[in-house]
Amino acid sequence: MDDNAWPHQTLAVKELLESEDITRMDWPAYSPDLNPIEHVWDALGRRIAERLHNPENTQQLKQMLIEEWALQPQEMLHQLVMSMRRRCGATIAVRGGHIPY
Repeated sequence: MDDNAWPHQTLAVKELLESEDITRMDWPAYSPDLNPIEHVWDALGRRIAERLHNPENTQQLKQMLIEEWALQPQEMLHQLVMSMRRRCGATIAVRGGHIPY
């Protein structure tokens, strides 16, 4: 599954998928509601922004992300995964189509 973002459309990605005999699923373009990791990145970003000091370089940002990831409530991650059936159903109701699986 991908959300049709431009990085997923490169020749290298297409060739890799073909070489592994992976078929792309029909999926709405740019659908953050159907991609739980987008919500995790949002939560991590908010936690970084709430810190007293902003990262001064990528190494500091990486360390902060690692620290914040360890503090993410597992229940939030579990709820995001468990919400996928509802999210897919709502998208289908609005756009029509098939249920991705």
